[in-house]
Formats: sequence, C-alpha cells, structure tokens
Amino acid sequence: MQLRECEYILAIARFGNMGKAAQHLYVSQPTLSKMLTKLEEDIGAPLFERQASGMTPTDVGKVYLENAQRMVELNAQMERELKSASGKQPSLSIGMPMLREELLMQSVFPRLCQRFPGMMANTMHTPQGKMAVDVINNRCALGFGILSDKLKQILRCEQVGEERYVLAVPKGHPLVKKAHENPDWKYPRISTHHLRETPFVLSRPDAYSTRVAQRFFEASGIEPPIALTLTVTRDVLHSVAAGAGVTLLPDIPLSPISAQVVTYLSVENTPEPFPVGVIYRKGYTLSPIENAFIDTLRQVYGES
Repeated sequence: MQLRECEYILAIARFGNMGKAAQHLYVSQPTLSKMLTKLEEDIGAPLFERQASGMTPTDVGKVYLENAQRMVELNAQMERELKSASGKQPSLSIGMPMLREELLMQSVFPRLCQRFPGMMANTMHTPQGKMAVDVINNRCALGFGILSDKLKQILRCEQVGEERYVLAVPKGHPLVKKAHENPDWKYPRISTHHLRETPFVLSRPDAYSTRVAQRFFEASGIEPPIALTLTVTRDVLHSVAAGAGVTLLPDIPLSPISAQVVTYLSVENTPEPFPVGVIYRKGYTLSPIENAFIDTLRQVYGES
C-alpha cells in the first residue's frame, strides 16, 4: 500500500463520487480512475460497487479503507513526532464551533506559545454536530466542544471543564444591580421577571443556543423583545458587549478583554451543566504540544 493510493481511495470513499474526489485531490478524473482500476487489478477484487447513487465500498474495500486510514494517521503522527524531535515548529490542528475561537486566541494560545515558541495553530470552524466527522476524516487532529455520550463512544474524549447556559449582559447593565449573590449559584442570580421587557440578541433560528433561549422563554412564561438576530453565534457576544441587548450562551470562560465588557448572571430554567473538552481519534497518540493544549484548557476552565 502506497500512501498516495491510500489518500486517493479514502477520498473516493468520502465523496462517493470520482469527480468530486478528483476535484478535492487536485487530480484529473481519468488519472484517479486509472489508479483505482490498476489497484483493483493488483488486489484481484473491486474496492467499490459502482451504482447510480454513488460508489459504495465492497467488503474488500472496507478492509482496505480501514488499513488505509490507519496508514495515513500513522504517517501524520510520524511526521509530527519527527518535527518535535528535530526541534522544528510544533503545530496544532483544531476544529471547533466559532463561538469558542476567542477563548483559544486570547486565553489559551498566549500561554501555550510561551512553552512552544514559534508554534503553528491551524484552526477550522466546524459546527458541534459535524466536529466528530471532521476529526474521524482527519480534517483536523483535535476537536474542541461539548462532549456528548455519543462522542464518548466513538472517539477519545478529554474533559477540560463544565459549562452551563447563563445570561450574558453588558458590563454595568441595570440587571447587574438587581442580581443577588447566592452560594448555590456560580454567578449572581437574576429573577426571570426582570427579563420580560429586556431586549435579547439571538443567533439564527436553527442554532442550538437560540433553541435553548426559546425553551427558556417558554418555561419562564416571558416573551421579551428581540433586538437583533445574527447568523453567526460568535457575533452575539460581541453585540451584547456593545450594548445591543442580553443573551443566553454557555458560560465559556471570558477572555481578559471580554471580561471587561460582559458580565455573566445565573438564571433558572436553563439546561443542566454539560461537559466540554477535546476529542480525537482512538489510537491517536497526542504530541507534547497537544497534551499541553489540553492541560492549558483545564487551567483556564479551573480559573473561571
């Protein structure tokens, strides 16, 4: 098995279409088709069933794909370890929802680069529901987000902390003075009746945070005005900081900059706390910088 052949076959399986796979690999479709034909001749059996709906791996193809994935992962791991051993640039490859990017940029990477000067961080935005697929398909080595029970079954998970939905308000907002400290709540607690006429900023209707907010409104018996709806959840917190309204978001540790302009308040009728952390493929060996990344995240969550 040659590494390039492994990558080509994995791409065909991923897209189920020769044309799309060839486009992704930046090769011509005839070149890709010729390679597949020769490989199947060498193996003595077809790797895919050609159907109108697409190309589906045969039993032989599934065996090839399983081993091809392992070879690609081992090669990536070897390259990473060789770079580390030779003192070359340490790197991270992380997929995450956009809402979590600011935490890494302002609170995690500055600490990490002190231990790994010259480090390279390759970040990609991936929705929570697509993060596992991107990790499994090696589009990113690590994923950072909510650790669901399903993820724990198919991937390695390293919990770094917990989050729960809270009310994010601009610093100095009148609601802050109406909130009360309570030893049973992490943040000062605000009564929901104070929110009846308070303008909210929400993300797009299909965003999970918006669905949580709508359930919160219903459970609390309120219909507050919606001041602004944004298509990108990450921008909601920025709009709150600018005074557009308040919102419900997970209490991701605030960066030093955000902590100066946003305050978290506890409210009832929100979901129970949920675990957050880093996911990666089973059998994948973490590099020193990846272990340090996870440890740094734990420190940041522990300080919040």
